[in-house]
Amino acid sequence: MQAMWLSLKENVSCRSKVTDVVVGRPQKCSKEQKHYPYGKENLDTDEFQQMANPTPLLLVLFRPNYPRARFHKVDVGDPSRNIIETIFQKALINPLKPSRKIKRVLKVKNSVEILERFEKYREQVKKKAYEDYYKRHPRSSVDGNEVLRFYGTVMTCGERSTQVSELCKDPFCRVCRIIQSNFDTKHLNGNRIRMSRSSEEMCDNMVALITKKKKKIKRAVIVCRIIAGLVDDGEHEHDQECDSFRSRGLHSNSENLIVRNSCAVLPCFVIVFT
Repeated sequence: MQAMWLSLKENVSCRSKVTDVVVGRPQKCSKEQKHYPYGKENLDTDEFQQMANPTPLLLVLFRPNYPRARFHKVDVGDPSRNIIETIFQKALINPLKPSRKIKRVLKVKNSVEILERFEKYREQVKKKAYEDYYKRHPRSSVDGNEVLRFYGTVMTCGERSTQVSELCKDPFCRVCRIIQSNFDTKHLNGNRIRMSRSSEEMCDNMVALITKKKKKIKRAVIVCRIIAGLVDDGEHEHDQECDSFRSRGLHSNSENLIVRNSCAVLPCFVIVFT
């Protein structure tokens, strides 16, 4: 999977500079494998809260300080779509029995501001790693310990008729609202950003919730690049030395990465599936 993602970045990168990325387990800062109890009960106060209290429409339409992003439709048969579909299928909870059908794939065209913010954060993590813990975690000083993770959510806007399209204005469309704010929302800031190794873990719970409010709901996952930096296994959640920490997922074979800073997240693709 790592080789596939590197190939994808080289050909259709979501930014201008290509660096190495690891899809597997990020480096940790504690020796023992322990997990912070961040499961379904915390999910209820995170994304579920945002569904129950959507972004006010006026804020969606008129907030001037949101960087502008666009979607670029990736058609069936495109080599990059084949790669991203394979990555998605391999990251299912049970990849040997795939039960999900991909409906469409969108590439996120991030603004220059978001790309620069992501790279600036990487340099901050690298600098801190080199000065404070280079011998323990050399990877963080090389590329900030970049990994690939998924953010499961829902999408309410319809099929794009054009190759390049704008984000929708629906306050209930979590994909567009999250990308519009680049994960910088009130609830995500308070509860941190919960990224998953699984490509489908969070979607079903959210669909059940939002269906009560909206009829045309689609499962979606945002494929993101993460500057994980120094990762704690959850034993020292409040240790400011660590940039992120690991927790158990909602399923026995899944695992989450809890990211402290929205600057560490760069959304690259959106996969809509059933």
